[in-house]
Amino acid sequence: MTDGESDIVHRLETGPVDALPDLWVDAVVSDRVIDPAADRAALFAELFRVLRKGGRLAVSDAVSDVGEYRRLLQRAGFVGLSITLAEGRPAVVEARKPDACTGMVIRPMRDEDGAQVLAIYQAGLDTGNAGFETTAPSWEAFSQGKVLGYVAEDTETGRVLGWVAASPVSGRCVYSGVVEHSVYVHPGCQAHGIGRALMTTFIAASEDRGVWTIQSGVFPENAASLTLHQALGFRTVGTRERIGRHHGVWRDVIFLERRSPAVG
Repeated sequence: MTDGESDIVHRLETGPVDALPDLWVDAVVSDRVIDPAADRAALFAELFRVLRKGGRLAVSDAVSDVGEYRRLLQRAGFVGLSITLAEGRPAVVEARKPDACTGMVIRPMRDEDGAQVLAIYQAGLDTGNAGFETTAPSWEAFSQGKVLGYVAEDTETGRVLGWVAASPVSGRCVYSGVVEHSVYVHPGCQAHGIGRALMTTFIAASEDRGVWTIQSGVFPENAASLTLHQALGFRTVGTRERIGRHHGVWRDVIFLERRSPAVG
């Protein structure tokens, strides 16, 4: 990184005044404490934008509320979070931007993605092997209760290529770290590594939030989804035989889960 790039944090503290391009730097490293008056949410969003995929963030800052600080980094899209506190010294904050395939970036799901996310959802349902539902819900119904959501975005067109999202399995405290997820890729973009990139980011982000178990149900006929999940550490818990009717046919569902080796 050049001297000019190493000072990027301080150039962006008051906003994107220098109109730095997207995906511009490999890493942002600074041992100078961030200006206390800086808008952290806006700053982290700008740092996420200018970092290349897989880029690293390592800065010093005065952190009073670790939980809220982590949430600000997560909302910007960072994963692999680490905040090291030391008495009498600024905290060392480390994170990274999710890696992704050429031509796309993985970022948090937003309300403005709703139409594209639901269109991809509907296209998946239309295959007959993506879920029991036959019609995608409204955006309000879909987004209600979601605790994690990411999309794969085409860096040239801004088009959403796929998404992953999760909801808690229960409101009981004992299950606070257990979520159920779904992942969908646009039918015209499959077999390009998009699902794997989404799931890799999602797993890292879930562990940052203290999730210890991710679970899902997959039709046995959905071989691509089963292969993806198994490659990312999911195990088959069992088969729920004839658990529900789909287009008049009783269908089995393979129940999968991933127990985090890092949380709990």
